[in-house]
Amino acid sequence: MSPVPALSPVPALPPVPASLSGPARPAFALVLSTDQYDADALAAAMTSELPGVPWAGCCTAGVFAGSRLLRQGLVVGLVSSEAVRVGVGVAQPVSQDGRRAGVLAASRALEGFPSSVAAGWSRALIVLPDAVTGNAADVVRGAVEVGGTGVVWAGGGAGDNLRFMRTAQFAGGRAYSDSVVVVAIDSPARMATGIRHGFRPYGPPTMVTRAEGTVVAELEFEGAFSVYQRTARARGDQVNLDGFATFAMTHPLGIPQADGEHVIRDPLRVVTPGGLYCVGEVPDGCLIRVMEGDPIGLVSAAREAATTARDAVAGPIAGAFVFDCISRCMMLGDTVRDELTTFEHELGQSVPVMGCLTFGEVGALGRGVPQFHNKTAVVLALGA
Repeated sequence: MSPVPALSPVPALPPVPASLSGPARPAFALVLSTDQYDADALAAAMTSELPGVPWAGCCTAGVFAGSRLLRQGLVVGLVSSEAVRVGVGVAQPVSQDGRRAGVLAASRALEGFPSSVAAGWSRALIVLPDAVTGNAADVVRGAVEVGGTGVVWAGGGAGDNLRFMRTAQFAGGRAYSDSVVVVAIDSPARMATGIRHGFRPYGPPTMVTRAEGTVVAELEFEGAFSVYQRTARARGDQVNLDGFATFAMTHPLGIPQADGEHVIRDPLRVVTPGGLYCVGEVPDGCLIRVMEGDPIGLVSAAREAATTARDAVAGPIAGAFVFDCISRCMMLGDTVRDELTTFEHELGQSVPVMGCLTFGEVGALGRGVPQFHNKTAVVLALGA
């Protein structure tokens, strides 16, 4: 496979990548944009610029090619191959039944694919849910129900730069909202993901005794915010309502996994009467703990994600798609370029890398099942 990214910082679309006229067949294009554009007009223009090429994507809070980040712009990654098989599925509304939408989108993406991956081949599924309107964790569960756990999973939630109003997903030459897009790729070249967040435990595990979707209402039968405050106080930190969002940016919640990893949940705000509203659901009865992180840890995690994907490919890499949480960018500030440069350096200076700032990410930690994550970096490396 040969992915070639093109990037434009202006409302006009980028030129068609030169590889369209090359010897390899253009098999698929991943299109990632920021949210300032008319989604229908963008979909029509991309379809015109990529005649006959299957493409899909979504809008996000930022896009990048290599170490160049745009908070308004468009990036297009073209996968060229004579052998690769690609399918795109879309389903809606995720706001009413996210799991069913995930099932339908994955089923449509895999139509015509063999039920099992051919010997020596690799299968990847990229999941791009609307993370504003629905339960993205449920969407991912539905997709995994169809795609299974023995394949490579990646992706991230479409976002609108934290305005929480409307996002766009692209498939079949059209723009959608309140939907999920799934891209299935079968390739004779190996594909692999690396996924890391870089946060470490800060407080003790506590039991979630009442949760309502994305709201952690009670921990150990007490208001969740009160327990969060007490945890911080035990470490010498004071957290009040006014300063919660700032403190929580670097102190999210983590759901412990069997292998010692943690799935991160980002608590955005305190809701009456003392619950924590998170990006992504938190199950009743699970353990959870307050985590902590810093820019050094985040960049180190980016390095680990890239090297894990690179080492798993175990050969030449044609390119990589990166799904990096918008909140990581907010924590890193001006040093976000260090993270993007790290992806590029660890995958190889000649390897084209493109990606976006997502509202939640999709992937499997270690040998765990694919899940919806927060504050996490996911690197999908495509073998040559």
